[in-house]
Amino acid sequence: MNLYFGDAISIKTTILLMSFLVFLCIMVKKRAEVRHWGWFILGICFVGLYICILGATRDGLHFTVQQAIDGSVDPGLFPLVSMQTIFGAVLGIVIVISAILCLLLKKQSTRKKLFFIIVGSMLLKIIMIEASRIMLVVTSANLFL
Repeated sequence: MNLYFGDAISIKTTILLMSFLVFLCIMVKKRAEVRHWGWFILGICFVGLYICILGATRDGLHFTVQQAIDGSVDPGLFPLVSMQTIFGAVLGIVIVISAILCLLLKKQSTRKKLFFIIVGSMLLKIIMIEASRIMLVVTSANLFL
C-alpha cells in the first residue's frame, strides 16, 4: 500500500489514475453518443500530461536526470536509459503527434480514431510503469532494464 499511498504525490497520482480509468470506461461505453471528439481529446491530453508529470515526480525522474548530469544526488526509481523511459518517450511522441493531427483533421470519425490511439498509448504507458513499480517492490530488483 505504501507504493500507492506512501506520500501526497503518490496519493494524488493514484486517485488521478483511478479517475482516468473510470473516465475511459465511461467513454468507451458511451462512444456512440459523442458528437465532438476534439474536446475529449483536449481534456484527455491535459489530464494525461498532468498524470505523467505527477508520475515522473513520484518516481524521481528529475533526480535521475540530475544524477546523470552532475552526479550530485541519488538517482530516482528508474535509470535514465531504461525500457520505462524509452517506452514512455516513444508513446509520448505518439500522443503528441495524434493530438496535433486532431487539430489539422476536422472529420469527427478521424478524431474518434485519434482519441482511441491516444487513450491506447496512455494505457500502455500506465501499464508499463505501474507493472515496473510493482515488480521492483515484489522482487526488489529492476527486471525491465
